[in-house]
Amino acid sequence: MNTPSPPPAAPAPTPLPQSGAQGGAPVLSDESYYTALITLADWGDAKAQHNLGALFLEGVEVQQDYAEAFKWHSLAAAQGMALAQHDLATLYLEGLGVVEDPDLAAFWFEKAAQQGDSKAQNNLGILYATGQGRPLDLVQAYQWFSRAAAGGLWDALDNREMAAQEMTAEQLTAARQLSA
Repeated sequence: MNTPSPPPAAPAPTPLPQSGAQGGAPVLSDESYYTALITLADWGDAKAQHNLGALFLEGVEVQQDYAEAFKWHSLAAAQGMALAQHDLATLYLEGLGVVEDPDLAAFWFEKAAQQGDSKAQNNLGILYATGQGRPLDLVQAYQWFSRAAAGGLWDALDNREMAAQEMTAEQLTAARQLSA
């Protein structure tokens, strides 16, 4: 009588990267993080696309590349990610990796501002206050600065005060009513 042979041994599990000093999530090497980010971004993950765009925008862990930053931020912004919309607007406003276009900058700042992004609200206020990408409108500028300040962006208070100093009494009354 033949005895059955034992089943083959299971392969040893692949060890995970070491945890951080406090335990918790595994720590990835820069290369592993970048590879994972590319994979997720290619799969359409908006957060990964934004994070990848941010790496290229700042030149962190990768060579700074505004065209790549534009590509990834555009993909994430189109999916509605406010942070990517803000960064895309900044690229358009400053002409980084794309032709400078204040109108498109204002469009994307407004998309992010409508979602509550305080930096975008402040930047949109600046565009209204300077007539860049939007018609010069100090009442609208005041309103956006007020929203940004309410969201915790304290620089917006200074911007709002500067706008108020340029307004007529009627404009200031209207701006305060809109911001209430």
